Amino acid sequence: MSEPDLTRQARTRLRRIEGQVRGLQAMLDRLAGERASQEAGCEPCDNLLTQILAVRAAVEQVGLLILEIHLQRCVLDGLPVDEEKLRELRHSLRHWSRLSSTAR
Repeated sequence: MSEPDLTRQARTRLRRIEGQVRGLQAMLDRLAGERASQEAGCEPCDNLLTQILAVRAAVEQVGLLILEIHLQRCVLDGLPVDEEKLRELRHSLRHWSRLSSTAR
C-alpha cells in the first residue's frame, strides 16, 4: 500500500478514535450522574470498559499503519525489496502485534 493511502487510513482511524473518546467522556459523565442519583449498576461500567478496550485496539491499529509508513520511508527506501518479501514482512508485523497485545 502506498504511503498516501496509509496516511489517509491512519487519519480516518484517528478521527474515529477521537469520536470514540468523546463517547467515553459522555459515558463517564452519565455514569457520574447515575452515581449521584444512586441509579448506577454494573452495566454502565462494563460498557465503558468495553469501549476503552475498543479504543486501545484502534490505537494499536494506527500504530501498525505508522510502522508501515516508517518501514517504507525510513527502513526500506532505496533498497531492492520485492513485493512478496514486503508482504511477508507486513504479515510478520501483524502477527507480532497480535502476539504482543495478548501478552498483557
